[in-house]
Amino acid sequence: MFASAPPRRSAGVPWLEPGHRAGGGYGHRRRRRNPLALLVPLALVAVVFGVVALFVRHRQEVDRQRDRAAAFAKAYAARDEAAMWKALDGTSQKKYPRARFDELVKRADTAAAVKAKAVGKADDPDGGTVTVPVTVTSRQFPTMRGTLKLPVADDGVRWNPTLRLPGLRTGEAPRRKTLQAAHQASVRTSAGGALVDDPTLNIFAKGLRARYRERLAGTDGAELTFGQRTIAKVPAHAGKSVHSTLSGKLQRAATQALGSKLGGVAVVNPRNGNVLALAGIAVSAPQPPGSTFKIITLSAALASGAATPSSSYPVQTSATLSGVKLANASNESCGGSLSQSFADSCNSVFAPLGVKVGAKKLVARAEAFGFNETPRIPVAKPNTIPTDLPDAINVGSAAIGQNKDLATPLGMASVGATIGAHGLRAKPRAVREDPVIRKRAVSVKVAGQVRDMMVGVVRGGTGTAAALPGVTVAGKTGTAELRFTGNGASDPKNTDAWFVAFAPAIDPQVAVGVMLVGAGAGGKAAAPIARQVLQAALSR
Repeated sequence: MFASAPPRRSAGVPWLEPGHRAGGGYGHRRRRRNPLALLVPLALVAVVFGVVALFVRHRQEVDRQRDRAAAFAKAYAARDEAAMWKALDGTSQKKYPRARFDELVKRADTAAAVKAKAVGKADDPDGGTVTVPVTVTSRQFPTMRGTLKLPVADDGVRWNPTLRLPGLRTGEAPRRKTLQAAHQASVRTSAGGALVDDPTLNIFAKGLRARYRERLAGTDGAELTFGQRTIAKVPAHAGKSVHSTLSGKLQRAATQALGSKLGGVAVVNPRNGNVLALAGIAVSAPQPPGSTFKIITLSAALASGAATPSSSYPVQTSATLSGVKLANASNESCGGSLSQSFADSCNSVFAPLGVKVGAKKLVARAEAFGFNETPRIPVAKPNTIPTDLPDAINVGSAAIGQNKDLATPLGMASVGATIGAHGLRAKPRAVREDPVIRKRAVSVKVAGQVRDMMVGVVRGGTGTAAALPGVTVAGKTGTAELRFTGNGASDPKNTDAWFVAFAPAIDPQVAVGVMLVGAGAGGKAAAPIARQVLQAALSR
């Protein structure tokens, strides 16, 4: 029979006890992981990301504010009212429309006689305000240094009138009061007289007065105030005279020699570049220099070894370059020695010689003689030569002063003066206060060789009309076509007459450049004018 009661637990037999496993696995519950153990690290990560995001947003806003302030500061330093106004926020633009803004800024600059403004590096924004160090220099008052505190909105700088000048306070208006007028100086001739008193020099006096306006005017005694505050007070300073290099005597001689002819005459001192006289269109209307440019071509050929004083050339009436015929003047036959070819101004020799020198060296030598250079003379135009001469006909034409070569009588007088000064070029100057600037254009040896050939031009070549008794004159003629024909035909209306000379040839005191528009051959029309001016200059 089976008993209905459960069997008794057997002692010492644990595997029979419910709720236990062999090895002790039974009888212990599995521990559950606390959810907070995962949430805390996630929360820390979120906090870190949040802090980083806030920092990035703050840094971006700081950069934006500084950029807006920097845009205004840059325009402030450039004195660019349009850019300044553009850098303002919408509220400021509405309160200060463009015309009103410009008026306020210019009024402050005028009162302070502002010459220039400069800004330093902007600080990081502090409460939405960017501090920028500024320096304002004045033509009349001491330099002002300070800061502009620029409040920055989302769309630009919140502007107010205190931001016009450093130290200006709310409600203050900058004003300048003249206490004593300055004594104004004048432009004077090389002899000390007032340049304006000589009617032949009036146009240059006007140009010099414009260029040296501040020096001549001096500064008034004045006081700068911001509202009721006196910011600066300065005494009057008299203007300083400008001493020109122009000679009244030579100016009158050049003007008289030119007469009523359309053209120009320039006179310079080879030693220092002093401009002694400028008559007619001596600086204002560049023309093709024609064969006077051969002074440069000859210098380039001798310097590069493309020719020597003993070189000789075939006698012919023309040369053909790139399939284009270049004829000698009046289709004359010329050639022979280099010096004879130069004396006869032989195109059939010098055009191919320019090609032999090469475009690069020809242009470089022309620039050494002052071509493509900005003159220091008021209203003066530069001598120019194209830097790109693509083929033989362009190079050859440029070598004889045609193609697109352009020059003024002053520019070509400087070319002659450079040869006379043994190859050392003194950049022309019209004011003694300007420094003498010298630069070697060609060697002493080459300059001497060119000078000797220029002497030959006057002694027995195309420039005999410039000869002076008892004085050795060096010169070069030029007959420049205004419209290219290439056939050697002589049409005075189509040619400018040129002559460049210096004397005495060995140690010149003066160099002259003469150009007459539509006047025919340089030896006949321009050389006699040069002779007259040289004679006046050497009789001083």
